[in-house]
Amino acid sequence: MLKKFSGLLRTVIKRKSQPFEARNVSIKGQEYFLRSITDYDIKELIALEKDVYLGEVPWTKSAFLTEIHSPIPHLYICLTYKEELAAFIGARVVGNDAHITNVAVKRLFQDRGLGTFLIDEVEKFAIMKSCVTMSLEVRISNKDAQRLYRRLGFEGQKIRRNYYTENNEDALEMVKPLEEEK
Repeated sequence: MLKKFSGLLRTVIKRKSQPFEARNVSIKGQEYFLRSITDYDIKELIALEKDVYLGEVPWTKSAFLTEIHSPIPHLYICLTYKEELAAFIGARVVGNDAHITNVAVKRLFQDRGLGTFLIDEVEKFAIMKSCVTMSLEVRISNKDAQRLYRRLGFEGQKIRRNYYTENNEDALEMVKPLEEEK
């Protein structure tokens, strides 16, 4: 009984230490709900990945669960529209870098500013955690995402050969230096 209570207490305390509170947000005049990702979202996250990656599922259920329950400082958040999962992002702090591990916007909701909004949320989190950079990997073939990341201040650093194991595609590692708020 005490073991269950202490586990519950840790979970509650962990939730209270979130860097933001769930809230309604307006993006380009459209209302969305921003909140933390939970275990109950995993099926929808995988379905969203299938939509975005044309049937492929880069992350498994266990990969998502490992990330959202990691003791490493992290942020996993999603945007919903009328209770439909529209987009999500995940990042973890490694040293002084906030590494974006996953970001996806359902095709129906693309080109509406959701990806930019979520990356901005990760940047706020990174600054709060005293990070000096943000980083990510992007498929060499994903020129649209690369353009977005460059527009947001990311710079290409190096090519990571055969990074994506399902098809041995290379990735471009991109980094954004962060400036402290003045």
